[in-house]
Amino acid sequence: MRITGGRVARFLDAPPDNLIGVLFFGPDRGLVKERAQAIISKWSNNPDDAFSSTVLTSDDLQSDPAKLAGEMVTLSIFGNTHLVRLRLDHERPGATISKLIREFDSRPETVAANLVIEAGDMTPRSAIRKAFEAAVHFAAIGCYPDTLSDIANLIRQELNAVNISIKPNALNLWVPRLEGDRAMARSEIEKMISYKGAGLESGAVVTPEDIRIASAGALAGSLDDIVLSVMSGRVQDADSLIQRAFMTKIQSAIILRALQRHIQKLLEAKTLVSSGQTARGAMKSLRPPVFPMQERMFLAQLNRWPERALAQVLSRSLEVEQRMKSAGAPAESLLGQLATKLSEYASRKL
Repeated sequence: MRITGGRVARFLDAPPDNLIGVLFFGPDRGLVKERAQAIISKWSNNPDDAFSSTVLTSDDLQSDPAKLAGEMVTLSIFGNTHLVRLRLDHERPGATISKLIREFDSRPETVAANLVIEAGDMTPRSAIRKAFEAAVHFAAIGCYPDTLSDIANLIRQELNAVNISIKPNALNLWVPRLEGDRAMARSEIEKMISYKGAGLESGAVVTPEDIRIASAGALAGSLDDIVLSVMSGRVQDADSLIQRAFMTKIQSAIILRALQRHIQKLLEAKTLVSSGQTARGAMKSLRPPVFPMQERMFLAQLNRWPERALAQVLSRSLEVEQRMKSAGAPAESLLGQLATKLSEYASRKL
């Protein structure tokens, strides 16, 4: 079965009694891990106990294709349900796994274990994904980066739980910095909670200054530097910063979304200027606001980029985003090509 949208939280909170296993897959590995832990907590009081659980990898199944089948029919030494955790780094054992899922789904009475698979992104053509989605006793749950609304809700939920509030302008400033990785977002929220006294201080409020001091400085700074270099025509700087981001495992999709947000801001400001506002007045009215230290560069970009060119660039970035989502697409190369073209165009406008 396939579980999506608002059904996911309800499913993880109360999994069906006849459920045997769940496949968690998607580009957000932090969310994959978080959701896997949620279902594991329902099935095992001590998932790290070697006597009642087994951890396998893709390579284990490559060397011993029968290993997963053997573990799935093995009773725990203490008589409780055995837990099998499979960390799937590649799909080379896909035929073996999908065949096994179909067999166990047709004969659930032969199974003595629960199965949790943690995997990266999978296309709809994936044999493993198709087997889980078609099954009755197994489920597939995609784990994709949170929307900005999801992140805002997560922040409010976690802060409210410890009686900490957040100012709206601080929330607007913080949310884009946490996009792309649920694990990183939770880590940053926990860091902020600690910074604000862990709920022990009455009336604690998160402000924009708190965000600038305590939240996601390295990642946000990297993204800002990349975007500003690209749109300001600093070709060499842009290329160097992007390569450095790839080396530190910042995903291409996260960089692209940051670039798209910046282009949308420029377009919004251009529209306001066309309606009669000054460039500075238009910039000041944007939400979330432009950081004070970036205002000069933002104004220069407003002068450098024609509105029509910005609209074309945004459309082109959306095309690149679709291509990056295709199976086997060279995401880093596609992003690099787009960034080079934009920075070269901006450099000619100097």
